[in-house]
Amino acid sequence: MLKWKICLILVVSFFCFGIETILAKSIQEARRDIVRSTLDYLSIPYLWGGTNPQTGLDCSGFVQLVYHRAGLKVPRVSGDQYRLTAYLGPKSVHEADLIFFAMKNPGSQRVDHVGIYVGKGYFVHASFSNGIHIDSVHNPYYYVRIVGIRKFTGF
Repeated sequence: MLKWKICLILVVSFFCFGIETILAKSIQEARRDIVRSTLDYLSIPYLWGGTNPQTGLDCSGFVQLVYHRAGLKVPRVSGDQYRLTAYLGPKSVHEADLIFFAMKNPGSQRVDHVGIYVGKGYFVHASFSNGIHIDSVHNPYYYVRIVGIRKFTGF
């Protein structure tokens, strides 16, 4: 009986609102899940190559873990995450998009760090000195190192 009701709701939603509305809502929900999930890891220590919140996370391991919790599969390292994402103009950025940095070579396009944009000019990332924490995009230290804000295709 429950399966029948769920199917009926999906069919009615499809015909009344179109598939775009259903998919858009799913994407919005995934974005909200990602932003909420970032907060669960605040203060976890940084660990180069880390993928386990019990022992520590690095920046790309953090992104991979948070996206995985939202049901999305992303590559393990920041360079691969960058290559598999699409450019966003400044007015197209949304919560849960990825912000990429060139930390070792500011001004270059050599991506070596990634964080998750959480809105209002802030992002969450795994910093070597502070672990998982929130920073401002407008902090001069990070601002000059931004390579771009990007999203996964279809997201």
